[in-house]
Amino acid sequence: MSQIEIIQIIEQIKQEITIDSNGHGKATIRATARLADVQDSSLRRALLSAALEPSALAQSLIQQGFSPAALETWNQGIPDMGVAAVIEYYAFDAGRYCKQQARLVCKAFNRIGVRAWMQDIMGWTKPATQTQEQPSTPTLPPVEQRLHTLVLAMKTLAELTGGRLNPYMEQQFKDYAGNLLAEHNRKLLTPSEERWLGVVNFAEIELGKKVPLSGTYYRGHLGTWVRTFYPHLGDRQETRLVNGVQQPIYVYACHDPAVAAGLTKAIEEFFAHPSPGAALRQAGAFASKKAVVTA
Repeated sequence: MSQIEIIQIIEQIKQEITIDSNGHGKATIRATARLADVQDSSLRRALLSAALEPSALAQSLIQQGFSPAALETWNQGIPDMGVAAVIEYYAFDAGRYCKQQARLVCKAFNRIGVRAWMQDIMGWTKPATQTQEQPSTPTLPPVEQRLHTLVLAMKTLAELTGGRLNPYMEQQFKDYAGNLLAEHNRKLLTPSEERWLGVVNFAEIELGKKVPLSGTYYRGHLGTWVRTFYPHLGDRQETRLVNGVQQPIYVYACHDPAVAAGLTKAIEEFFAHPSPGAALRQAGAFASKKAVVTA
């Protein structure tokens, strides 16, 4: 099975894909089965088994958050995120039923995701919206005020917990305060407007994203995503506090509009992807055992 043959299959199933007004895609069971290289009747039976005796595929989908009731409705069309999960199952998790074609399709989808792919082949574009007056961009309070607020918050938490503050949470507070002071002192000593941030800090401070410590969108994977797919954004390292330990982390020139735009794109792609870990694995990002530290 070659990429050319996959393109031919995609062209054949194009009429079995729909996009709603919000840009969310759906594909028929037959189209999904063609992409995964399985019989559509087998896929239909596997999905309908969810309510009684779930098949291995149904169990995998349920573990990813799809309800048995939802799976039963997929006979009328599988949502784009479901299509991605089904293809990934037959690419990596189906044991002896894994399909080489599913792996190739999964590889083709890894960078942009199934939803963006469906939108692309169907020629969907986001409807134009009426121009609204843009609200003023909020600005962060001065460093002194943020530190004062942090100290009060720690004091209040200590009072509420009787002095038994979670050690991990306490360390996170200390790291934040230490890095905040270091950034403040660096600005006082350096007259330039340079601003170097780790990708997690950029995501949380500039984009308002909450980057979790574990799970599908684990913060370590975010750093690896940028290093793997956007290496041109820079390779500078600085020593900063991470969990109470001074460690070298990758930082990016966020004062450079091109770098900031590249980071924003990388972060949006990461959170839009249904399985960033699989994409990184497919790209060989975990071939090296040395972890990338981000902050």
